[in-house]
Parts: sequence; C-alpha cells; structure tokens
Amino acid sequence: MDMLIIDRDSTERLGIEWFIKSNQLPIKQVYHAETIQQANVMLTKKQPDLVVIELEMLSRDKMKAFTRNIFRFSKTIISVTAEPLFERALQSIELQSSSLLVKPFNLNLLKKALIEATKIDHRQLPDSMRISRNQEIYHSLFIKTALIDPIKPFFLLFQPEVNELNNNLHQWLLEIKLPFEKEIYPLSSMVVCLAYPHETDGLEFIKLEAYKMLDWWEESFHSNINIAIHDSHINNDNLQQAYITAKNALNMKFYKGFKQLFHTSDLPVFQSIDPFLTTSEQRFWMESLEKGDIEKIKEYLYQSFNKSYENYPDPKLVRIQLTSILAQIRRFIKNYKLTKTVEIETEYHRMFDIILNSPILYSIVQELILFCIKVINNSRIQKEKRDFSYLERSLFYIENNFSDPDLCLEDLADYLEISPNYLSYLLSSARHPFKKMVNEMRVNEATRLLIETDEPIQRISSIAGFKDPNYFSRIFKKYMNSTPNEYRKQK
Repeated sequence: MDMLIIDRDSTERLGIEWFIKSNQLPIKQVYHAETIQQANVMLTKKQPDLVVIELEMLSRDKMKAFTRNIFRFSKTIISVTAEPLFERALQSIELQSSSLLVKPFNLNLLKKALIEATKIDHRQLPDSMRISRNQEIYHSLFIKTALIDPIKPFFLLFQPEVNELNNNLHQWLLEIKLPFEKEIYPLSSMVVCLAYPHETDGLEFIKLEAYKMLDWWEESFHSNINIAIHDSHINNDNLQQAYITAKNALNMKFYKGFKQLFHTSDLPVFQSIDPFLTTSEQRFWMESLEKGDIEKIKEYLYQSFNKSYENYPDPKLVRIQLTSILAQIRRFIKNYKLTKTVEIETEYHRMFDIILNSPILYSIVQELILFCIKVINNSRIQKEKRDFSYLERSLFYIENNFSDPDLCLEDLADYLEISPNYLSYLLSSARHPFKKMVNEMRVNEATRLLIETDEPIQRISSIAGFKDPNYFSRIFKKYMNSTPNEYRKQK
C-alpha cells in the first residue's frame, strides 16, 4: 500500500512517515508534496492508496481539481487541520475523508486513523496486476462495468472524416487548450473525450466549445470532424451506454455529412424499408440506361436519396437498396459485354466498395451518377461496333413490351436492327425462342397479379398481354400445372 502526505511543513511530513515506520504499519512507499500543484502531479503519476492532506492548503479555487484527482486516483483520505472550524469539517466531508485529525496530533488517534485507513485497501493486487486508469476506462467502454471512482463528466465522441487522421485528432485533442479539464482516449477510428467543466458550466457551455472545435479542426487540417455529445452527465456505471448512444448518433453522418454536432437526445429511430427494387423500378433502370437518359437517372436518385426525410430509413437497408440498383447496372454492363473493358470492370468494383463503405449518402449518389455516365458512354461505343449480347438485349426489350398484345418478332428485329430470320436463328440457338420468352414473361406477370390483386381473370389476361382469355388459360396451365382460378385459390 502506498501513501502520499500533503503538508506545507516538511517536519510534519517526516514525522508522520517516521510514525508509520516505527509502528510497522502496512505502508510500502511514502511520497511527499508541499504544494497542491505537486500533490496533483503525484496523484496522477503514483496513484497512492492513502492520502493525508492539510486542509489549510486547499483554497476554494484549488478544491475542485484536487477533489476530482482524489476520486480518480486514490481510495482513502485522512484530513488534518490546525484550525478546528466548521469550514474545515465541511472540506473534510466534501473530500469524503475517513478521518479528520487536529494538529498537534494525538498520537493514539493518528495511529487509529492510519490503522483503519490501511484496512480499506481497494486494490489488493500486486503492482504488476493493478489496472491503470486507461485500462479501466477502456474496459468500461466496451463491457458494462462500473468505474472505481465516482466520475460525472460529459461524454463526447469525435470522429474524423478520414480514418488516417485519427492519430492527429487524438494528439490535437491532447494539446488543444479548452476551458475545462478533459481526459482523452483514442479508439481505432474515433476519440473519446471525458469533459469536466466547472459546476457553473453545463451542457450548453460544452456544446458551444464543441462548435468552436469543429471550426478549429477544419482550419488546422483542411478536413472535417463530427462530434457526438451525450446530453447529460454520465456516472461511473454507465460509460458503456454513453459510448453506444454517442456512436449511434454519429450514424446520422450518413444523411447529414461532416462538420456536425450530434446530440444523443435527438437520435432518431431508423425505419425499416424494403430495400429491393420493384419490377417497374428494374425496368426503369434498364430502359434509362438503354436510352442513355442520364437526366432521368439523376432525377430518380435525387428523389430517392437526396431529400429531407421525415423518418430516416436504416442506413444498412439504404446501402442494400443501392446495391440493388448496381445489380441492374451490372446487368446492363453484361448486355454490352463491358465486363471485358478493364476501366468499367475496375470502376464497377470500386462502386460496389463505395456503396458498402462510404460514410456519406450524398457522396455515394454522386459517384453512382458518374459511374452511370461512364457506362452509358461505353455502351454507345459497343453499339457502334455492334458488339453486344443479342439475347440479353432481346430479354430487355421483351421485359419492357410483353404487355403489348401485338408484340412480334419483327418488332424486336427492328429494335436490334437485324433481320427477323437471323434473330430467330440466334434465339433458337440459345434455347430461348421468341414465343417462349414472351409467354414466360406474360405468365410471370399474371401469377403476380393473381396473388397481389383482386382483378378478374379476364382483366389479368389482358394486362399480361394475352388477346384471348382461353389461350391465356391454356398457356398458364402449361407453365403452372393449374388454371388461373385454381392457382389463385391455392395461393
């Protein structure tokens, strides 16, 4: 057990140390401090188990910082005074002293106080196994455990725009001068700050300083950070919860971007959405890419993603939705054999990575628009070379026109700019005859309508592209092994 004696009189300090040794008390090391400034340094570096403090050294302006260090770095305190006044008694209570002794010491009372204090050893482990302050904080961030000292700071979580700047952010927070005491703990991509403002300075004061830090960081590093603030003091037993809520608040950067201050009290509940494209949306993408209509693509993306949300969808589901769009672009790429183009293939894989990992939705949308432009331009080159998949382009055309009851092979041949006979040969060779593809798509649409709507079967036949309801029933039974009416009842 280690001990720190804080007293202006060196004779008093040496006398207490001699008394400890002569009575063979279980104190291993005794440290001395003759000023409160020295005491704060010794508390931080040595973290003594027992502190003896002369109360007259503690002015009101020094009391707050010293008390905080006592609570953090020591476990037991004995207060001594030469002035047995009510004010000294209050100081002793504020420090949560185990004893209050009056100078000159009654040696029996001093011995009793020291014996009682040495019994209160909260750290029985040997020095090599003692948990440091840093270890304790990190442990409590990730596992729900209470800290030993009763801290009550504000919790701030900083995140740089670029992960590579996290070390710079950590060092910057250590060095920056702020009007409150702070503890800084770096994580892999964020930095935790425990802020200890004066009692008169509350949450609004911390927010004001945080807004300043957003500007200071940008001026220094030409980059941005986000800050999440837990909107109340945290206690020694809820550090993990504060970290989790602050980290969740930072997820709003997906919609808001960087240089933002997020409050945990404003954290929205992300909404669930169906992230997969509907049949009509799939058609929209294939048709817009085929026509090279980049304006329609921009309009779709801006309306879908760059808008003011009332209820924010879960960012994970939005990313899945974006990969569904990318899947349609990939299909278009294959139609025009652009997988053989190194630039397009490289860009495709980069785009996939951006959708999965880019922190900001707006940036993802901009990159997707640029990628679409590049794909469309390269597809035009392939059209001029007539180097594309006739089968894939036939599927695309039929998907967008099967509901036309007059759709015929000649229409498709005109679209592809080849003769009907040659087209018939290509499709049959690929085991996808024109009539078969048309009927399959019409039956697929009919099955969807039978399940999802209450439309009469004759109406469904017409919507799906069949002229004759009886012919529709025959074809439907051929593919589905039941009549349309039986199928609807089963489903």
